[in-house]
Amino acid sequence: MVGKVDYSSVPTTVDLENNSNQKKYTINRSSGKGLVISKPLCVLMAIGALLLAVLVGLIVFFLVPRYCNGEETPEALVKNQGISEATSTALSIEDDSVDERLPRSIEPTHYRMQIAPNFYNSTTSGAETITLKAIEDTNLIIFHVNNITIDKHSVIVKSTKFDSKPIEINDQDYIQGQKYRIHLNEQLKKGEEYQLDMKFNGELNKHLQGFYRSQYNDRLGNERYTASTQFSPTDARRAFPCFDEPSFKAKFTISLARPSNMTTLSNMPLTTTVQAVEQNETLSWDHYPETPKMSTYLVAFIVSNLKPLSINTNGIIKVWAREEFLPYARYAAEIAPQILDYFEKYFGILYPLPKMDIVAVPEFGFSAMENWGLITFRESSLLFDPSSSTNEDMRTIATVLSHEIAHQWFGNLVTPKWWNDLWLKEGFASYLQYFGVNYTEPKWKIADEFIATETQKAMNIDALESSRPISFEVKNSRQIRQAFDDISYSKGAAIIRMMNHFLGEEVFKNGLINFLKKHQNGNADRQDLFTSLTTEAHDAGVLLQNETVKHIMDTWTEKPGFPLVTARADYENKRLHITQRRFYLNDKEERSSWWVPLSFTTSNEAIDFSDTRPKFWLRGEYEIVEEVDLDEWYLLNLNQTGYFIVNYDEKNWKSLIDHIMDLPPIIRAQLISDSMELARANVLDYDIPLRMIARMAVQDRSIMFVPTLIAFKKLKFLSDILSATPAFGHFEEYHRAIFKSTYMMVTFDDVIDDYITRRIRQTVLEWSCMSPDSTCVHQSRSRFRQLMINNHGVEPNLRGVVYCTAVREGTEIEWDFAYQRYLETQTPSEKNMLLDALGCTKLSWLLSRYVKKLLDDPSIRIQDADRVFESVAKNRVGTQIAFDFLRKNWNELLNHYGDGFNILAKMIKALAPHMNTEFQLSELERFKNSIKTNISTTASAFESAIETVKSNVDWMKKNYNQVEQWFIKNKERFVFL
Repeated sequence: MVGKVDYSSVPTTVDLENNSNQKKYTINRSSGKGLVISKPLCVLMAIGALLLAVLVGLIVFFLVPRYCNGEETPEALVKNQGISEATSTALSIEDDSVDERLPRSIEPTHYRMQIAPNFYNSTTSGAETITLKAIEDTNLIIFHVNNITIDKHSVIVKSTKFDSKPIEINDQDYIQGQKYRIHLNEQLKKGEEYQLDMKFNGELNKHLQGFYRSQYNDRLGNERYTASTQFSPTDARRAFPCFDEPSFKAKFTISLARPSNMTTLSNMPLTTTVQAVEQNETLSWDHYPETPKMSTYLVAFIVSNLKPLSINTNGIIKVWAREEFLPYARYAAEIAPQILDYFEKYFGILYPLPKMDIVAVPEFGFSAMENWGLITFRESSLLFDPSSSTNEDMRTIATVLSHEIAHQWFGNLVTPKWWNDLWLKEGFASYLQYFGVNYTEPKWKIADEFIATETQKAMNIDALESSRPISFEVKNSRQIRQAFDDISYSKGAAIIRMMNHFLGEEVFKNGLINFLKKHQNGNADRQDLFTSLTTEAHDAGVLLQNETVKHIMDTWTEKPGFPLVTARADYENKRLHITQRRFYLNDKEERSSWWVPLSFTTSNEAIDFSDTRPKFWLRGEYEIVEEVDLDEWYLLNLNQTGYFIVNYDEKNWKSLIDHIMDLPPIIRAQLISDSMELARANVLDYDIPLRMIARMAVQDRSIMFVPTLIAFKKLKFLSDILSATPAFGHFEEYHRAIFKSTYMMVTFDDVIDDYITRRIRQTVLEWSCMSPDSTCVHQSRSRFRQLMINNHGVEPNLRGVVYCTAVREGTEIEWDFAYQRYLETQTPSEKNMLLDALGCTKLSWLLSRYVKKLLDDPSIRIQDADRVFESVAKNRVGTQIAFDFLRKNWNELLNHYGDGFNILAKMIKALAPHMNTEFQLSELERFKNSIKTNISTTASAFESAIETVKSNVDWMKKNYNQVEQWFIKNKERFVFL
């Protein structure tokens, strides 16, 4: 081993750039004709050359990101290292300029497919006949393929007319944009139908995209394989040649080959099975009937050993899982028919397929996928084990199931014309899921959680300059994948909820029904939706005849961000001045306007907080003045049904603090949320929200769930950003003081079988256990110790808190025990809790060991990679460890996990909330610049992460001293604020 080099005397980059006293060397010319260099000068020049080489090396050393402890240069800094040529091309920076869209000169009407997977060499073989209709005269047929080899000799194009001869092919080849082009020697005639035949070979990949293979061990330890599909958004082209865009709807007739000991599933019910011998192996060919017209991304098939649950349903629904997990599928099997029945009645349109298989796939990239007739789920999103699953797991199963069933109408029956309107299906499914769950589990009052989940999630990203419009142009897979984010899902849901409230439930519902009936089995865009809603609104007199939903909603869909509405009351003259501008976390001033519906009430009205109809409108104006009857306090945007936040004059804020407990829980949550965000953006003094939270925490003896949840979520920002500062101790005293009675009331006794009670318990205990010397920590460690010694189980709803706390406060012994338990347990929900807990340790070397398992431990599945990384990144000790790991292993991670589910993008976003220094910001920016050529689908994630860190840095400059002084000043009277 070479000895360690001492760099203490080497000049730094700053020294080099500011070297005002550089030595200059001259060559002495003798009086003779030649050039004469003295021997000492030769030596000096040699030394100079050596120094120059050293300086060049140092410049490279200081300009390239440096890593401590002799670590090798990260693979991310070595262009395309470890990535195949094909992958490198697919991930290159030029991809954003590639247009993958197909010509509209022809369209498919029917696919006849035969596909045979080979589990031994992870390949597939297939044959396909596509029926095409010529929309205009053309001699080109262009369709999508990705990692598929087409047998050129098998390609035949001919008319569907009887006894037609093949059309001569001039040329055929793969072209840019994941396309295949066939150039014919004669024109296809407009209005006529043709038949395209071909054979092809593909792969069963490991990235959970297209047609992919996964494996697991059954309860007897036998290795099992599953081949399943995930085609959304643009991966059907990985499984078979196709016109892989949502507007190219067609019918599909599918045949699947399988080993005789396995079964298959597809969109339609199985009709016949035929035995065939191929290459000395007997295969079963399962044949499925023709599907309704649908987009390629909704096609699905599975080859597996999964089994159906035997339970009485409505005869349409069947739930499938591993045989040993079938008892855990019972909850989903019970509520799925109820949710389906609810949506059939709500829309007045029956589910159009003869069956609905709901399948727990052993490894799955998304939470679930709404394939028509064959809905696929990640196991943890579908299976509920009463002995180990939690209240939160049950909520996840219900909401995800409701989301996917809602898609059967919004997405499947009526499909967006293009991915620029992704929100038209994902936003609606994210909103309507609350309807389905509320119908099956009314005691949960889940609609009350909308602000804490969807609205807050959307605003967190939409408050950044790097946010994007909800509808925006995309032209290739990389851009499309990045659209699957909180803007499409949660902001989409939030603005749909806003439409419901300013139109009214009946107008909204009737407009949706008319939209679905008009466009069923076809495609639509947002303007089609707005037209249907406008017709209903005009008929009901909800909107003026010169007003349309398009006028209103274009301002919400075609530009990023959301309004900050500021209200200033003129109490003497009974007037309210209302202005709007775009809200930014960095408090940037920008004149931007929306059509804003403003519900309103005051303390002297006969208050009906459920009346969310707009009393006023900002019709694109920057300012309005309204005559109002003012008293003690007033409120705008009741229950935050509008997608915006409100700032009030100081007098009203103080009055709202005084009356906080007179307001409904949802209004309390809204006021806490708005005021904390305004203070974070340096628009409002922190005195307002911190007093409001304290007042509520001290007086709320019932511990209302939603406002408590919101308060803790907003305080989490302060906890994270202050964690390494002198003010953190003061912050801990604050939350311990104001929530003292809450922490005392909420114990580990999990005996009340009530959804809301258990949600409160989990939320409160997580915070109570933050203090190392708390009773909560002692209880958690004691329970974990009993688990280790006596295998004395912990109640499921307490495990998350107990596991994390015990691992955090424990040693390697607790960590190893938790990891071994993760390896041994088969229950998906238990595995998730343990993966989260393993990232809680305060021992940095254990965190390094843990994050390294993302690449070298096969027990960490691809679907769980972002969970593992986030558990380390959100740990105060682990943020830098996670960041260093990501930088060092970028290319390997990209090659291992692919770009299908934004896994690396989620990793980047997980880092940002926990970075707040100039150095961390510069390192994050430098890292992004170093991987320009293989940034994959993470570009927008980097933008939002960098901006989040910038806002954190800015917060430290503008707000830190104010907050620290506030805590010091009020230290003795937190409970009396």
